[in-house]
Amino acid sequence: MRIIDRYILKHTTRGYIFVLIIFIGLFIIVDLFTNLFDFLKAKVSLSSLIAYYIYMIPLIFKLVSPYALLISVLYTFGELNKNNEIISIRVAGISIFRFTLPVMVFSFLISIFTLFIQENLLMKFQSKVENIKIHSFKKNTSAIDKQTDISFSSGNMVFFAQRFLPKENTLNYVTVFIEDKNGNITDKISCDKMVYENKKWICKEAINYKLDQEGKVFDKAKVLPTLEIPLQDTPQEILLKKNILSQFASLKMLRKEMLHLRKIKAYNKFLNAFIEYNQRIVEPFSHLFLVIGIIPFATEIKKRHIGFSALGVGFIFGFIYYCFLYLSIALGKSGLILPFFSAWLVPLFFIIVGFLGMYLIR
Repeated sequence: MRIIDRYILKHTTRGYIFVLIIFIGLFIIVDLFTNLFDFLKAKVSLSSLIAYYIYMIPLIFKLVSPYALLISVLYTFGELNKNNEIISIRVAGISIFRFTLPVMVFSFLISIFTLFIQENLLMKFQSKVENIKIHSFKKNTSAIDKQTDISFSSGNMVFFAQRFLPKENTLNYVTVFIEDKNGNITDKISCDKMVYENKKWICKEAINYKLDQEGKVFDKAKVLPTLEIPLQDTPQEILLKKNILSQFASLKMLRKEMLHLRKIKAYNKFLNAFIEYNQRIVEPFSHLFLVIGIIPFATEIKKRHIGFSALGVGFIFGFIYYCFLYLSIALGKSGLILPFFSAWLVPLFFIIVGFLGMYLIR
C-alpha cells in the first residue's frame, strides 16, 4: 500500500469513527428527551433504559453510518484540496480513481459489516427492544384498533388475513396454507373469522381443501363449524412478529417467504417481497454507492470552512439519494417500473455519475 493510500485511509477512518460516535450519541439523546415523559410515567428502571438503548444501537448504526462515512469522505478530500494536496497527487500522475480507491474499498468493507449486522443482529435486537417496550415501558400493543392485509408464517403454516383486530383477538377473512415435510402445500383452510379463545386459535365455519403437488384441489372440501389451528402465537406476538418481520426480516427469511408466496401463487405479494429482498441488499451497500457518487464533488470542494461544508453537502447528498431510492421502491411496488429496477435504479445512477465524473475531471 502506498503512503498516500495509508494517509487518505487513516484520515477517512478517523473521521468516520468520530462522526459515527457523535451521531449515535445525538440519536440516543434526542430519543431519550423525546420519550422522557413516557419513561417517567411508566417508572422505567435504569437497567431497562440502558438495555433498551444498547439493543437500539444496531438499528441506529444502520441509519446513521452512511451519513457518517459520507461526511468523513467529504471532509478528508476537502482538506486535501484546501492544502493543494490533490493537485500534487495529480501532478505525480496518479488518477482520481487510483487515489480514491482505498476509500471505495473501505466503504465496501463497511457495507459488508452493515450487511452482517442486518442479517445476524438487527432482528434479534429489535425483538428485545419491542419486548422491553411491552414489559418495561408498559406499551399496550392491543390498543391498536386494526391491521389490514397481513401475512405471517408459523412452523409449516402460512397465514393471510384481510383484517386483524387485536382488541377483539380476531383475524377476519383468513386463508391458511399447510406444508408437508418436503415443503409441498397439502392443505388450504379458509374461514371468515379466526378467534383466540382460551389460549387457542379457533376457525369459525372453516372450509378445508386438500391440494395436490400442483396446488389444485383433488378431494371434496370439508366444511367444519369449528376448527382448531395449532398456532402458538398470541395476538400480541402476531402483531409484534408482523411489525418486526416487515421492517427487519433477513434475506434468508425473505427468500423463504418468496418461496411460499410463489407456491401459493400470491403473485402481488411475491413481487412486493422480491422488491423488499433487493432493498435489503441495497441498503447496507448504500455506503459504497454514496461514496462513489460523491467522489467527483468531494475532490472539487475548495472552501475554507471544510467541516461545515462537508456536513451540509453530506446531509443534502444523502437526503437526495434516500428520497429517490424510496420513491423508486414505491413506484416498483405500484407496478410503474420493473420490480428489479425499483431497488437498483438509484444506486446504478449514482455509480454511473460517480465513475463518469472521475473520468471527466482533469
